[in-house]
Amino acid sequence: MVKILHLSDIHIGSGFSHGKVNPETGINTRLEDFVSTLSICIDRAIAEPVDLVLFGGDAFPDATPPPYVHEAFASQFRRLADANIPAVLLVGNHDQHSQGSGGASLSIYRTLVVPGFIVGDTITTHRIATDNGDVQVITLPWLNRSTLLTRPETEGLALAEVNEMLIKKLEPVLEAEIRRLDCDIPTVLLAHLMADRANLGAEKFLAVGKGFTIPMSMLTRSEFDYVALGHVHKHQNLNPSNDPPVVYPGSIERVDFSEEKEDKGYILLELEPGKVDWQFCPVSARPFLTIELDVSHQDDPLEEVLKAIAEQEITDKVVRLIYKLRSQQLDLINTTAIDKALQTAHSHSIRPELVSQLARPRLPELGVGNTLNPMEALTTYLNNREDLQDIKQDLLQAAETLLSN
Repeated sequence: MVKILHLSDIHIGSGFSHGKVNPETGINTRLEDFVSTLSICIDRAIAEPVDLVLFGGDAFPDATPPPYVHEAFASQFRRLADANIPAVLLVGNHDQHSQGSGGASLSIYRTLVVPGFIVGDTITTHRIATDNGDVQVITLPWLNRSTLLTRPETEGLALAEVNEMLIKKLEPVLEAEIRRLDCDIPTVLLAHLMADRANLGAEKFLAVGKGFTIPMSMLTRSEFDYVALGHVHKHQNLNPSNDPPVVYPGSIERVDFSEEKEDKGYILLELEPGKVDWQFCPVSARPFLTIELDVSHQDDPLEEVLKAIAEQEITDKVVRLIYKLRSQQLDLINTTAIDKALQTAHSHSIRPELVSQLARPRLPELGVGNTLNPMEALTTYLNNREDLQDIKQDLLQAAETLLSN
């Protein structure tokens, strides 16, 4: 039985705006967070030990990370090579140049011939020998229209038509790999893609017009014992029957607030032909917290904001505070006091939002077909404007004067 660790979407080097410089190391604390969660995964792989590590793509935010970020990633994966654990590094959309050709951020591992490391930037099958037997891994990197189609083929076509054409091009390529499989050893499809049943978050905005959606029928083939996916940051199994499991492990660290409520972690699985046991293993990623409230109707908006902060456990969390208020209340807010209340957070942002008077709901009494005279209509309107109460009588008197002339 082959033991495998499957992780994906590391995005190391992301989210610096949510961190701060560690005065002891000179490194952004969010980079330290990403290295810490990655090291948890690598620690587990070595401690088991596993026979193989599968990385589902998107190592960095883009294809050309700064050298110190590249080094942080390499220093962790190098530990696998030192432990003689092979790894397949799949190319995701963020690992490619904008033209979509080649995995620039990962190709260095092929160039340096890191022992046991395979860079998956083409659709092909790798037969990997482990201490507990061989395993077949079909790599399916992130594909976009330029990978399988020429510009003349797609000229004038709608996005849905391009998607259909791409699927038709991909099917025979994938089928050719399947037909070459050895049915006596376990098989994994390692793919970075958007599956049509995936529960998406921010990912649906990451590759609009560049990628395409893969139908589940291409993934639930009987020849696959396990389908290891990358790209979607929310952990999920798209095939509850587990025949085969089609699993996104999700990202290992929160990239932004769209992932605030998501668990982060990796997959540990044991594999043999026709049988797989897998489990999601959570990691202690940095928690994110949103505090949102409306103080536009409060006499003391600052007190309400400070109260809302005090009711939350904010220590060591990335916190954003969003509060709605009226323009007349701006002078009642003491930002210094709010900053002090949030000082135990890892980092924080404050976002006041002015309530637009134009967004005020319409009054039925003033709708089409009402029988109110002008003074009655004005009185009804003013009765519903708390911010105009101090000049209400002056406005009514002025209106009476105008109407009497």
